Amino acid sequence: MGKLRGKYIAITGAGSGIGQETARLFAREGARLALVDRNYENVRDLEKELGFAKAYEADVSSEESVKRAFGQMQEWGRLDAGVNCAGIFAEGEVLSTAFPQWKTIMGINLDGVFLCMKYELESMRAAGAGSIINIASEAGLSAIANQVAYNVSKAAVIMLSKSAAVDYAACGIRVNCVCPGRIKTPLVEHVIQTSGDPEKELEKLSGDRPAMRMGTPQEIAYACLAFAADDMAYATGSVLSVDGGYTAR
Repeated sequence: MGKLRGKYIAITGAGSGIGQETARLFAREGARLALVDRNYENVRDLEKELGFAKAYEADVSSEESVKRAFGQMQEWGRLDAGVNCAGIFAEGEVLSTAFPQWKTIMGINLDGVFLCMKYELESMRAAGAGSIINIASEAGLSAIANQVAYNVSKAAVIMLSKSAAVDYAACGIRVNCVCPGRIKTPLVEHVIQTSGDPEKELEKLSGDRPAMRMGTPQEIAYACLAFAADDMAYATGSVLSVDGGYTAR
């Protein structure tokens, strides 16, 4: 415990799933947290639960909204790390994906990471140090059928992370990327429970990877911790797959 003691860290998408569990783990490790989500009530509840945390409302696809949230964080005086976790998912191949839906997915999954990074990097460059962790996906490494917009958005996040890592390494800033596989979030659990046969649905969603199971949000949180802490200070531009072996084949 205490790997992040004294560090000020912003987490987007902190209101649920991977972002929420990352916030809980980071709090246990001593971090002071900025909890960012468009669902303000969720992060307000998390703020009360965690203690050394403050909730901020932001739509990451809006530069004005992101600028306002990170502007409010200036009261902290510094930002040591950022975990950019906010994202959405939608099915559809090229012909069935309407352009407005494409733009919505890109707006949150890609533009949202870019916008948050701009303000994170601004603060970190002034301090001469920092760590950014972007959440991509196995779908950014291997094309998965019938989710073209999501695949492309996550592949772009990987290259955005690598590009920023190269550009800011000399400034003392590390930028790394975590690529989760299928994770048993509340959304996936809802899909399972509302299917006609929950047991069969669970088997289907677990059996397409060598590990024969889905991951947990906590397992992704620990991957983020590895990059946020100082143990792997030489790692930048790294892409860490946490997917039960899905992309190893």
